[in-house]
Amino acid sequence: MANPKNNKSESIDDLVTVGSDIAGGVAGASVGFFTAGPGGAVLGGISGPLLAHTFRRLAKEIKHRFLGKREEVRIGATIAFAAEKIQENIANGQQVRQDDFFREQLNERASAEEILEGVLLAAQREHQEKKLQFYGNLVANISFHPEIDRAQANLLIRLGEDISYRQMCLLALFAHKGKFGLRQEDYRGTGNIDATIGVLLQEIYNLYSRGMVNCSGEALLGLKDVRPAKMNVQGAGATLYNLMELWKVSAQELNRLTTLLR
Repeated sequence: MANPKNNKSESIDDLVTVGSDIAGGVAGASVGFFTAGPGGAVLGGISGPLLAHTFRRLAKEIKHRFLGKREEVRIGATIAFAAEKIQENIANGQQVRQDDFFREQLNERASAEEILEGVLLAAQREHQEKKLQFYGNLVANISFHPEIDRAQANLLIRLGEDISYRQMCLLALFAHKGKFGLRQEDYRGTGNIDATIGVLLQEIYNLYSRGMVNCSGEALLGLKDVRPAKMNVQGAGATLYNLMELWKVSAQELNRLTTLLR
């Protein structure tokens, strides 16, 4: 007779292994992390076993859903990236949150289960696969930040899913804009704007409309009002920047944006 515990282990480890198409060596290092037993690093602290149980339970459920091959790869990669980040946090002395985040409430499932499912569903649908590492960082870091409640976590997932990968890169760029010599003036006097610049300004203006960036107190009435050197990350944009760890966006991506916004 099959051991139920082993079935759970196989479900999450199978997903992580499949995710190696995207996560590469991170996936190999993450296999077995959530099923390591009493000696596993993830079990540090009172809430550690509950965190591991949440990942195992969701992985088992997802394995029984109808998924396309690439959808399985995306979900597995996101779990692998989350496992890597959790291990890194624990190695750095951080403690898994000790509130009721991982515990079921009266007539309501645990917040952690809802949030993890939301992130994995976002990953399943995500065609921009460069975003998956940041989804993994988001769900992992929420597990260490008790100030992020269920409502805020759901909002962050929704925003993270709605913005493009390039908008994530823009948040990373504007968080350190002083390093890149960005354009000081707006685009009002430039006449017809090149289509490539126009699309990029639309993405910036969309972030502004969502309240994720500001223009140093200046109101933006349209795309041509954008002043790259004056853009700042704020509100949910700043929270996403921190929890997704968008400072890990590659220098190559930032250089591409800088070339367009100088």
